[in-house]
Amino acid sequence: MTVRMQKRLAIGGALVLVALLFAYKGYMVRMAFTSQTACVAQDSATAAPARLTC
Repeated sequence: MTVRMQKRLAIGGALVLVALLFAYKGYMVRMAFTSQTACVAQDSATAAPARLTC
């Protein structure tokens, strides 16, 4: 295997790794948005929360 071939293989492997990482991050973001629970209106008779969730 020549030096040029090793360089191409290393660059190609790095690009494949970066593509896999971006795909994984995209998948995790998609799962985070699709697994969010719906906002539920609650009775305001109790104390108001410090931060609104909806």
